[in-house]
Amino acid sequence: MKELLKIYYFSSTHWDREWYRSFQGFRYRLVKITDEIIEVLENDPSFSSFTFDGQTIVLDDYCQIKPENRKRLESLIEKGRINVGPWYVMPDEFLCSGESLIKNLQMGHKMAKDFNAPSAMKFGYICDIFGHIGQMPQIFNGFGIKAALLGRGTNDKDTPAFFKWESYDGSNCITFKVPEECGYGTFWLDVWSQYNNGSDTSKENIVKRAVSYIEAERMRADLPYVVLMDAMDHTSIQPLAPWLAKELENIYKCTVVFESLENLADSIKPYADSMAIHKGELNKTAQRHVEHNMLIPYTLSSRYDLKKQNDLCQILLEKWCNPLLWIASQNDNSIPTQYLEEAYHHLISCHPHDSICGCSIDSVHEDMHYRFRQVTSIAEEIIFDALTRDIIGVENSLPQDKLKYILSVFNTLPYRRDEEITVEINLPCDYQFTYYEQAPVQKINSFKIFDINQKEIEYTLIDIKRNQFVNVYDSDYRKQMDVITVSFSAILNSLGKTEYYIIPSKTPSRFLKTMSLECDFAENDWIKLTINSNGTLELYDKITKTKYPDLLYFLDDAEIGDGWFHVNPLNDSLISSKGFTTGISKIVDGPTCSIFRIIKSMIVPESIANTNEFISRSQSSVVLEITTDVKITSTSHYLDISTKINNTAKDHRVRLCIPTGIKDGTYFAGQAFTVVERTCGLDFSTNNWKECDKREKAFDGFVWKHNENNGLAFISEAGLHECAAQEGESGNFLITLYRSFSKTFLTNGEKGGQLTGELSFKYRIVPTNKNDTFADIIRLKDSFQTGIKAYTYPTDMNYSIQNSSDLLVIHNRNIVLSTMRPPLDKSINGLMIRIYNSSDNNLDSDISCHANYNKCEETNLLEEKLNEIEMDNDTIKLSFRPFEIKTVIFSRKAKDI
Repeated sequence: MKELLKIYYFSSTHWDREWYRSFQGFRYRLVKITDEIIEVLENDPSFSSFTFDGQTIVLDDYCQIKPENRKRLESLIEKGRINVGPWYVMPDEFLCSGESLIKNLQMGHKMAKDFNAPSAMKFGYICDIFGHIGQMPQIFNGFGIKAALLGRGTNDKDTPAFFKWESYDGSNCITFKVPEECGYGTFWLDVWSQYNNGSDTSKENIVKRAVSYIEAERMRADLPYVVLMDAMDHTSIQPLAPWLAKELENIYKCTVVFESLENLADSIKPYADSMAIHKGELNKTAQRHVEHNMLIPYTLSSRYDLKKQNDLCQILLEKWCNPLLWIASQNDNSIPTQYLEEAYHHLISCHPHDSICGCSIDSVHEDMHYRFRQVTSIAEEIIFDALTRDIIGVENSLPQDKLKYILSVFNTLPYRRDEEITVEINLPCDYQFTYYEQAPVQKINSFKIFDINQKEIEYTLIDIKRNQFVNVYDSDYRKQMDVITVSFSAILNSLGKTEYYIIPSKTPSRFLKTMSLECDFAENDWIKLTINSNGTLELYDKITKTKYPDLLYFLDDAEIGDGWFHVNPLNDSLISSKGFTTGISKIVDGPTCSIFRIIKSMIVPESIANTNEFISRSQSSVVLEITTDVKITSTSHYLDISTKINNTAKDHRVRLCIPTGIKDGTYFAGQAFTVVERTCGLDFSTNNWKECDKREKAFDGFVWKHNENNGLAFISEAGLHECAAQEGESGNFLITLYRSFSKTFLTNGEKGGQLTGELSFKYRIVPTNKNDTFADIIRLKDSFQTGIKAYTYPTDMNYSIQNSSDLLVIHNRNIVLSTMRPPLDKSINGLMIRIYNSSDNNLDSDISCHANYNKCEETNLLEEKLNEIEMDNDTIKLSFRPFEIKTVIFSRKAKDI
């Protein structure tokens, strides 16, 4: 055992901003604790360092109540007595997008600067997150962070106290694994808790307990350094800590320091080459039977309503607002970027792990819905402004025979999209060009659609709604219009608009050709769809000649857990939707698409019956009505599906079963800036662990299973993040749709987690072939989640449609855009793009930006310059390691501005 050179006394408090109390409830305690921190540090210079849990939002929270103490707080931060950052909030990694994690760290760094910190703490403090994504070391490195601290997702059996955590591109962090007994609060629990609660106030015993802790830590790692983790939940600063440090110095004849963990990283760096390497995600369940060390994986499926809203908000900001703010700035019509910052403030405030994980009390989650509404409202205003500010229209009051209409369809992805789109066309309520099908019962608006080349576009008429209030570009008030929903095959320009003429027709604008003559069958050139009598689907892939039977049925089982844990009672029943009444109908059929509706009336127990003798599902039942619409188009090689469930039951879980037909092996799951490969099924050797292995694992956007010939991918629009990949012949994906539960921590039960009422889900099922790559699946995900936005406006007959040109071209299909927007530095009139290699190979790619820029710089994730990149006729060349993330900024050289 090496002689100790230094003991790091890590004094902190783990601050859950909202959890078993509301934000305001926790803030009430935060103010008292922060007052004490300030007093102790100001009065005891030997207490040289305190860390505020790696997050900075607490600073604002405190100063809103005690603005008179801000200068005192800033002074301590400026002197390094209080370490703040690198985060704004400590998030969950699996449930927040890669861009949200980056924005969170950017906000944390900015807040640290606002409070006079020399720098945000350059240490990856992720002490209480429920598992860790594989690209976290690379993200940390992008902020100059080379070391981290964590606990969950690892085990003492195979993870030493100090190890090297590596991302898929080779980036790494020297990482300290906290003790498993009580994690980041183990020293507090072992040494201080008895003193604080009055059960043992002997100072001699404090020292004995501290020595015992140190000796246990020395056994975990043969390094001359020990870390004392005094950072328990919501605890006050320990005024006696400097006294204890002096006592330990006398015993161990080494220094005991209160310093930032950045210094720990510098101390252990010389030993890095001999450390064990762990590559990729850290998401193992807990082995030892001690208090703290659980992974807690089922937060992935708690409070589906929150997960869905979060995903939709992230998409609005990353895929719509970010690029549209830049596009607007190119036309000298810039939109204040502070709107975006305000939206992100609300969004990231929902990302603390106990918040977004859905394991807090109901009032916390109600507050989150308020914040999500603010994000959505701001985003919708930005998007509508950006999409309509350049419209040159005319008054609807002109004679209608002098008018035509323009349908502008917007795509904010950096590639052209060839796909079926569904759009709403708004026409005046007094639109004159209508017809009836024989009897004058239902009036139908008659019009033709033409593209830029005057080619008529066939469309499928889906719906007409009369006298609807809609937003219009030329008025602050909504106006009543008729809203006509149509679907047609489109080739959409990248990063901008594709316009179509809507020409009134004096004769009926029918299309007699349809995709299907049956109510349970349709096909196109790529796939064949059959709906079975029990409501399942049979999908045949004509390219690989592969049949996928028995797709799309639902499984219901009991839930006696809470936001953290899914638990089945011993006396449970697993119910399949296959045996229940099924209704099948074709609700839309035209030349470009068919939509089939499947209605299942699934009878399930009403709730849990909990008596003194047993816990089981109740004898009384309710009907769970499940309505699923399956859309097949004339041009797509996939199915787009939407499911609505009227959740009338309580205390249960509903999963969607997708048999892939690929036995055992491995599967792939989307994750921030990467795709991870996992083994199907369970690790049966964990049967006597504290927390046995779970089939359910995290995914971001998609899961995919394939062999050398074919495969099947499941893509979620929003809200779904938990998938079990079963072993066995069927190769089932079990996608958790939702869990209904009443238990919340330290309450007598609440109703919010039951999620009663209508729940809706959208997803895509994609058969694949041997040539499909990760990038192909990611693009399908991005196009599905991003969707399109369309706007109709009137113009005169002389107007010629204006389609946008390719502003940004990524020449290697395996290089994927994460987001693009104006740079953080508002003095730069330019474009920031973040891209990553979606493959496990080294790749080169040209990137062309046709926006009148002549300068390009590669930056870190704070958008600080790393190096200048040579431009040749609007094009740069970049080299990527496997799954490497790069950030570049295009702008103009100073002399040209």
